[in-house]
Amino acid sequence: MVEIETWMEELAGKLAGEFGPRLLFLGLQGSYGRGEAGEDSDIDVVTVLDRVELSDLDAYRAIVRAMPEGEKACGFLCGLQELKSWPKYDLLAVARDTRDVYGRLADLLPPLGRDDLADAAAIGASGIYHAAVHTYLYADRTSWPGFLKGVHKGAFFTLRALCELRTGENVRTKKDLLPLLAGDEREILAYGLSGREERPEAAFARLIRWSAAAMAEAQAVESAKFP
Repeated sequence: MVEIETWMEELAGKLAGEFGPRLLFLGLQGSYGRGEAGEDSDIDVVTVLDRVELSDLDAYRAIVRAMPEGEKACGFLCGLQELKSWPKYDLLAVARDTRDVYGRLADLLPPLGRDDLADAAAIGASGIYHAAVHTYLYADRTSWPGFLKGVHKGAFFTLRALCELRTGENVRTKKDLLPLLAGDEREILAYGLSGREERPEAAFARLIRWSAAAMAEAQAVESAKFP
């Protein structure tokens, strides 16, 4: 498995050598950023330059591909203006899941607030609801296990946003989030962590039930602004 601190330090040096002061930020997110990585985990890198042109992407790709196990690298790259113009609900997820390596991401972001957090939770839950209903209706049953594995893994981000809405606390890891949840929410995160076997119909029913409730909860936060 990649020794991620050494890997990121090496990448930071190479990017700084290529882009100089144009490199504004480098960070790590995903399973490596949360300390949850396994042998097959991607390396989710967040990079911000002063601007991004196609030649910059070519240079960046060459550097990353030349890194040890560079084929595992993925992630978010943009210019400063694009970062400031990005939808805030999406930026909030980036901010909550990124660990600084070079520079400070918080210094580059626009203000992010509770409304943006509610948007992130509502959009995440609505995406899960739609995907679960659509897959159950139209996808071949042979594709269900793969879908359920992926959607339960991704549900962590919506669960984390909901937890922060309730408590004001940003919980970074799945292990720390689990004891703060109950009922369907705890079962969904536990399913994603364990990959346990379960009747797919039961998993679909739980996802649909929970995502509907999550949308309603997030919407209630939005509605509270306009009594």
